[in-house]
Amino acid sequence: MFGANAPIDRTDWTPLKGKHVIIWPDNDEAGNKYAKNAEKKLLELGVASLATLKIPPNKPRSWDAADCLLEGINVSEFIEKNSRKIIIKPPLDIFSWSVERFVGPVPKQRFLVEGLFPLGVTSILAAMGDTGKGMLLLDLALKVAGSIDQVCGFGPPVTEHGSVVVFSAEDDTNEIHRRLERLDPKCERLKYKDRLFIVPLPNIGGSFTILKNVRGKVVEISPEFELVMKQLSRIKDLKLIIFDPLASFIHADLNADPAVGDYLMCLLSDLACSTEASIITAHHMRKLKGEKPISTVEQARDAIRGTSALVNGVRCSFAFWPVEDITKPMIFRSIGKIPRQNALFYGAVVKANGLADRTIRTYLRNEETGLLEDITEQLKAQNISDKDLKIYLIDSIARAASSGHPFTHTGSAGIHKQRHRLPEVFHSMGRDRLERIVQELLQAKQIVKGMANGSKEDKWLDVKTGPFARGVGKFTHGAENF
Repeated sequence: MFGANAPIDRTDWTPLKGKHVIIWPDNDEAGNKYAKNAEKKLLELGVASLATLKIPPNKPRSWDAADCLLEGINVSEFIEKNSRKIIIKPPLDIFSWSVERFVGPVPKQRFLVEGLFPLGVTSILAAMGDTGKGMLLLDLALKVAGSIDQVCGFGPPVTEHGSVVVFSAEDDTNEIHRRLERLDPKCERLKYKDRLFIVPLPNIGGSFTILKNVRGKVVEISPEFELVMKQLSRIKDLKLIIFDPLASFIHADLNADPAVGDYLMCLLSDLACSTEASIITAHHMRKLKGEKPISTVEQARDAIRGTSALVNGVRCSFAFWPVEDITKPMIFRSIGKIPRQNALFYGAVVKANGLADRTIRTYLRNEETGLLEDITEQLKAQNISDKDLKIYLIDSIARAASSGHPFTHTGSAGIHKQRHRLPEVFHSMGRDRLERIVQELLQAKQIVKGMANGSKEDKWLDVKTGPFARGVGKFTHGAENF
């Protein structure tokens, strides 16, 4: 190009259109001036990405790429440490998106965990503190890095295997080591040491920032995260990236500013798309107003902290919430375990764009490892006593009334006609037996019939403290999530 003083417009830049370009200027005034002019021209042309090197101040005048090689410097490392890449999105071309793009064989939806977490997109794992999100994600990381399809703590099997990166903002090296020892006492993880990376951020100066506020208003991506993205792009066969917890990586207001949530989810979505890996972010849930326990999937979704942009911006949200106190004794009795605190949880997909297994699962904490384990199948046993059936039924009636879809004793909204909304153990039960159990509960005053607004008849089943029993029940439009 005839030196740094050559006119920019006399160079044919078109071969670089759509390419990834690095500008390496000579370390002098003319080189820097030419680099700025070239950068402007390339941005106008439309390149895929553009990085301009900043030469370290300790280098002599006119120092350039040839000098770098003569000094034996690792060129790749030098570029990574001394450049900031600009990602340029190509302009929208409507005519490139004719409907003919969407014919032929339909791409199969691939899941990292069967029916739960899709591959190549961003998901949220939400739960209150001390639920065990970190252990579940660490267990998932081990199963993904391994080479065998096996069930994980969430219940279904892991169906994709490859490299995994875990960014842990709260657990240090010692805590992660202790957890790995409980999950993997035989040290099988050494078989795939080259594709499982667990970064304990407290040991390296604290968590890096993905987004930050600039001058209190503008939100922008941090240089640290740009460096992280470069490293992630070099990992072969990357299948899973974990940020635990999400809030530690955001130095902006996730709770009040929807723009922060939108920008963050778009950024993570682009990263998932470019790496073809699943991104799972651990996030906290808040308690419902009035200290009422969560009893429906909708309530669990609403309890996820932050603006609605967070949940709406991901492809999948999975939430855990504690089992109600009234139900815990029956579950422990059914599985022959001694009741204990902080051990039983429900879990379900509370939001999904596309196919997903929306089963509400029941989880029990393993006493040895501390990992939550799916016990849903154990609870489907048919030989349950009437006493336990009544506890199940009371719980279902309370949930239905609370969500605005109450049952009646008989009729089209009756407990037998609507038994598909009950736990599976009731699905094949005859009408006489099911309605008899309801009658016994009514006679024992364990449930009552309440009146709805505008009605003159007590017919809606509820527990004594429920909304329809208190005369404040409201019906909810649309289908119930059960």
